[in-house]
Amino acid sequence: MNIVYFGSDVFLSCFEYFVCHHTVLALYTYHNDEDYFTEYAITRRARALGIPVHYESITPADIEDFFHSGCELFFSAEYNRIIELPQNLPQFRGVNVHSSCLPQGRSYYPIECAMERELPRTGVTLHTLAPKVDSGRILAQRSFPITAEMDSVDVYLTCAQNARALLEELMRDFDRMWATAPYQGEKRPYWRRPAAERLTLSHAMSCEEVRALWRRFNSLTQVELAGKWYYVTALMTGTAALSVPEQHIAPDRWLYRLSDGHLRLNTCPISKEEPQ
Repeated sequence: MNIVYFGSDVFLSCFEYFVCHHTVLALYTYHNDEDYFTEYAITRRARALGIPVHYESITPADIEDFFHSGCELFFSAEYNRIIELPQNLPQFRGVNVHSSCLPQGRSYYPIECAMERELPRTGVTLHTLAPKVDSGRILAQRSFPITAEMDSVDVYLTCAQNARALLEELMRDFDRMWATAPYQGEKRPYWRRPAAERLTLSHAMSCEEVRALWRRFNSLTQVELAGKWYYVTALMTGTAALSVPEQHIAPDRWLYRLSDGHLRLNTCPISKEEPQ
């Protein structure tokens, strides 16, 4: 098939499947500093293969142009923008990968929200693209447990492994699975982004509280340092007490006082800039 792919590094294995077994016409991606997985690996791979890389949003007119130029499938996997579907292409086929067992977990943050709710299981779903977010017909789905040893990155990686297996299953019998895909069942609440206070470090926290927050939210974790806000890209807890609230060690490294010890932080300034 000829594919237009939308996504980042989270489901890089799905992108690799398409470049090995099909033809990828273009990659649409984005950059977001709060994500542990960015777009660096997938764009590097695409450019090495001569696949055009787009940071701008695709328009319905662009979709029509791709369709009439031979695109057979629009595939989205961890893409942060709504794909506006064309109104006059009844043959349009679009698939999205979602990191929950829909209809539970409709959300832009399904993994973090599942962990915040302390759910024992989550999963991954392949569904048809539909005008309403996360509401398409279910093409394939698989669940797995969230164990005490897993953090949010572990869950993302497990979703990616399962998504690749489901994708291979789908592409072996695409026409039948597309035609027989059932509609989603009962409606479930949309999971909103966790409240800012749930994502923010404070000096009153204990080492145990910080580890629990980091396990759930990883690089969504934020902190105010010297009057500026940062995403936390890595942290380690320590037991020694600090005499000052925080200490700047290097351009991206800080010591941060806690109620029963300290943190060693790696950080990234909160920015909306997108590398090209």
